[in-house]
Amino acid sequence: MIINKNKKINVGAYILTLIIVITLIIVFFIMYKYHVEGEVIPPFKISKMIVISSAKTENLELIDGVYNADVIQNNDIKISIEKNQAYKKEAIIKKVIINNIQIDNKGTEGNIEIYRPSMSTKLYEYKEEYKIKDILEYEGEQETHLKGEELQIANQGGIIEFSIILNDLGKINYNENESVKIDGTLLKKIGIKRLSYQIKFDLIIELENDLKLKTKITLDLPTGNILENGIETIEETQMKTVFKRI
Repeated sequence: MIINKNKKINVGAYILTLIIVITLIIVFFIMYKYHVEGEVIPPFKISKMIVISSAKTENLELIDGVYNADVIQNNDIKISIEKNQAYKKEAIIKKVIINNIQIDNKGTEGNIEIYRPSMSTKLYEYKEEYKIKDILEYEGEQETHLKGEELQIANQGGIIEFSIILNDLGKINYNENESVKIDGTLLKKIGIKRLSYQIKFDLIIELENDLKLKTKITLDLPTGNILENGIETIEETQMKTVFKRI
C-alpha cells in the first residue's frame, strides 16, 4: 500500500489552521464582550448619582446701598459607591480617583471649573485651594470624610462629592432693600438665554489588592431648565456603568 505523505501533511496543516482560526475567533469574541459589558460581577458598583443644578452669587459687595455680585452656575454632584452583594470575595477600597476630565462647552459662554468640598462649614467654597486641576482622589478609610485636607471614602462603600461650576457669566446689581431669588433664575436677569455643556471623566476604583476598575461617566449640564425653575435635581439609580480592569 502506498501512503500519500503529502496528503497527510496537508490535512494536518488544515486541521491546525482551523483550530487556530477558531481559537482566535473565540478570543476575539471574549475580548469584544468584555469591551462592551466589562466585569460581570465587579466588587463595587455605582448605586446612585445625584446632580443638583442651580445658580448663585459670589463676591458679594454692598456699595452705596447697591449690591454687586458675580453670578455662577453650579452643579453639585454626589456619587454613591456600594459593595456588590453578588461579589463573594473580600474587597477593600484603597482609593477612588476621578481623572481624564474632558470638557465640551458646546459654545457656551463662561469658564468651566471643578471643585472639591471645602474644609469650612460650607460644603463648597469656590477658592483656588479647592479647585481640581487634573485629578480628584478619595482615600479608602473606615468612614467617609469630606472635610479634611485628605478626602476619604469608607472602604466598604461611601459617597464622593464635587461641584462643577460655570463662572465669568456676568454680574448682577440690585438695591439693598430689593428681594432677589438666589437660584437659576438669576441667569435670565443677566441676559443668559441658554446653557449647555458636557463633562466626561473616568472614575477609577482601586482596591487594596491593587485591582483597578475604571468606568467613564458623561454629564450633560446643567440638568433640567434652571432658567425657568431655579433649581433642578436628577437622581440616577439605574446607571448602566461598565467597569473594566486597567
